[in-house]
Amino acid sequence: MGDDAAPVPLHLPAGSALNLEFCKQLAGALEAASRGLPTQLRAVLPAPACQQLLRRAEKLLKAEPTLLHVHPPAEAEVAVVGDLHGQFHDLLTILNTVGYPSASKHFVFDGDFVDRGAWGLEIVLLLAALKVAAPASVALVRGNHESLYCSWVYGFRAEVLAKYGEAENEGEAVFSACRTLFSHLPLAAVVAGSTLVLHGGLPRAPPKRVTRRSSVSAEAAAAVGSLADIAAASKGGEDPEPERQDQRLAVDVLWSDPASQPGVQLGARPGDVGILFGPDVTEAFLRDNGLRLILRGHEGPDARALRPDMQGMQDGFTLDHDTPCGKLYTVFSAPQYPQFGALQHDNLGAVAVLAPPRWDEPRFVQFGAAPRPEASPYQQSSESLELDLEDMAAAGELPTVQDTASQPTGASGSSSSSESSSSEEEAEEEAVGARQEAAQRGTAQQGMQADKGSAPSLEADGSSLSAGGGPGGTSSQLPAATAAAAGMTGAAAAGEPAGGEPDAKRQRLLAEALPV
Repeated sequence: MGDDAAPVPLHLPAGSALNLEFCKQLAGALEAASRGLPTQLRAVLPAPACQQLLRRAEKLLKAEPTLLHVHPPAEAEVAVVGDLHGQFHDLLTILNTVGYPSASKHFVFDGDFVDRGAWGLEIVLLLAALKVAAPASVALVRGNHESLYCSWVYGFRAEVLAKYGEAENEGEAVFSACRTLFSHLPLAAVVAGSTLVLHGGLPRAPPKRVTRRSSVSAEAAAAVGSLADIAAASKGGEDPEPERQDQRLAVDVLWSDPASQPGVQLGARPGDVGILFGPDVTEAFLRDNGLRLILRGHEGPDARALRPDMQGMQDGFTLDHDTPCGKLYTVFSAPQYPQFGALQHDNLGAVAVLAPPRWDEPRFVQFGAAPRPEASPYQQSSESLELDLEDMAAAGELPTVQDTASQPTGASGSSSSSESSSSEEEAEEEAVGARQEAAQRGTAQQGMQADKGSAPSLEADGSSLSAGGGPGGTSSQLPAATAAAAGMTGAAAAGEPAGGEPDAKRQRLLAEALPV
């Protein structure tokens, strides 16, 4: 499989020595390792160094809010990168074409770094290094695949174990570090007060108070939220779950899709996962939040092939909503997608480049697929995944679907036990409600300051990314509703009739070749 030459090992620099020059060296070493056996990655970064790099990036991400405000310098461009899905060599094409992050070149990476392709871990490691090296110039936004369930089903966990092995649990330790990093990724970013970048789409407005006793009317359930609502929300933990009111907004941001029809349709995927929203909804959101552009990802050529009313993704981007108040584009940066399978599309990848002075009129840089070394897919078949999950459930290492709804996520990031008191849950719910009310005031003030060209506020690490809201906790549970969404699209991918949520728990757990 590829070149047998051993890659040159790198030592992780300390402090500011981890700079952009090191990132370029890391990119070259990772590329060289990708041409050998999967285990050659360990020769580039041994497991302890890999975990250290992920923890350094995680520390920066944990300090960032749910909604970032990116204030580029007056002369800087901002490149928005869509889904990459493990196609590491195409990321290198982007960096070599658009340029590496710098004071005059900022980046927003819009999620779905992993799964489907063979080199998701290489993408995560290089993006983590870029974040550490240039925190003010690099923003990482969460995609729906940066979650425990998707990364388990679509191959990322298997990839990590193949590259770092199961001896002494090094592979699981690296995967755990990735899971934790993913849970701290912001959900969205506002560039220069005018452009919103998020992975899936617009969220529903949360209830005024998030409690277990909240009752929401049908009209209120279809109301779309605001930037203030996103800023006030949690980041969703390791697996955002729509059945939990404090995580539903995260689910919507990660899974929602634009539609050609007006209005809001609940359930972009079965299990109350996301919404479909029309051009009128986008227009109202742009107007009410002082924005002029929305950039999102989430849908590649495979997903658009199932939606004949929407434009195809052959060019790497689509203009989905063109309204008097602004536009909404989908950007997909993985050409010739997916890497594996008989249904591979001959699509281009694209990156949206925003230029001053308004940063709301994207210029699209398109590119074809980079040459790829020989590789094998890591995504499991439904049969092997079923056996894997059954073995883990028997060993007590994996919660069942019905278990997950009753296990709330703790604020500290660890899973709450079944003995957690109702008073603790209510305290967390009250805190979420308080954050929502505070952000309603704070985000409006920040938006006015950004539009007036105020100077960015600097974090302790020198980053110019700032906003309200706070990170959510983490959990090791498998979300039922996310599995339900996978079950629906899995049936469609297998040629079975599309329909409602599968009625068997096993069908909810098992997914294969899903266009998510």
